[in-house]
Amino acid sequence: MRLALASVALGAVGVVFAVSTWVTWLIIQPGDPTPLTIVVALVLGALWVVVLGAAVLALIFGFVGRAAGGLAKAGIGLGVVAMLLALGGAVAFVAAAADWTPVVAR
Repeated sequence: MRLALASVALGAVGVVFAVSTWVTWLIIQPGDPTPLTIVVALVLGALWVVVLGAAVLALIFGFVGRAAGGLAKAGIGLGVVAMLLALGGAVAFVAAAADWTPVVAR
């Protein structure tokens, strides 16, 4: 029961962090790199890694505590949503960061 509750808590926190990170990402629009937007985008990229870790823990705790029934399934569902949001954010971060520094072959 405790693991299922931890799964729900981690999943919910992960979803809230992921959505708020996406909203911040859309506000700063890191397409035009200024020093401030690059720093903020780096912090947001780190937050997506943290959300990904919370989502993985939510999935693990949900699978281990699945004897609790619906509570564990809710935690697994929230963990999957948080993981998808975080993976999308990580892809968006990498795509934006690829435009910041041109790679020159020597």
